Amino acid sequence: MGKNIFQDVLRSFGFSSSDDSTSSDHSQATCDALHPTLLAGVYYYRGYGGVEEVDRLVKRYGKGLIEGYSYFFIDPFEGERVGSVLAMLRHDWRITDVASLQAMLSKLKTQESEHKAWDFARAVHVSWASVRAGFISLPDAEAYQREILSLAQAKYSDWATYFQDFLDGRIAWDPENEYGGQAELEATVRDLLDSPVSIYKVIPLK
Repeated sequence: MGKNIFQDVLRSFGFSSSDDSTSSDHSQATCDALHPTLLAGVYYYRGYGGVEEVDRLVKRYGKGLIEGYSYFFIDPFEGERVGSVLAMLRHDWRITDVASLQAMLSKLKTQESEHKAWDFARAVHVSWASVRAGFISLPDAEAYQREILSLAQAKYSDWATYFQDFLDGRIAWDPENEYGGQAELEATVRDLLDSPVSIYKVIPLK
């Protein structure tokens, strides 16, 4: 079974540690790879059922904490049906090809906005979906996300200020909550900021 953040049954990893320097170097590289996707981690925690559920899954087996989260949060659309991802991009984003994707990613990265965290989170999320859709390569998506992370680090002091701006942007985008899900997003943000087992307690914004 491939990864699928919308499925109930998920493969999972657990926690282990090592003092070996090679292992430490590998863990740092994996942590660096994981860092940018945390800008959109609210979506992936929500998809898996929340912080406590991910923590339970991560502890089930015997792999490293960072490796486990990397499996869940990096390339999260890997197991999705391509047709479903294409339909989502077309319906929600009007992305139908490489050109329209590039235009959207540029817009989310550079447009003037009162709530850039809302743009940054969606930029990471859309880039991952577009990997599955075949509109962007995995290395190019990761390079783009590193650029977004640098912008977020320059603008926000920590995850709390970042995600508050994300929520403010969500409200500004849909003030009447016509699309639904606002309360769920707010609860997930509280959970990821406050829970002692949240990955956001391990990896700071900067």
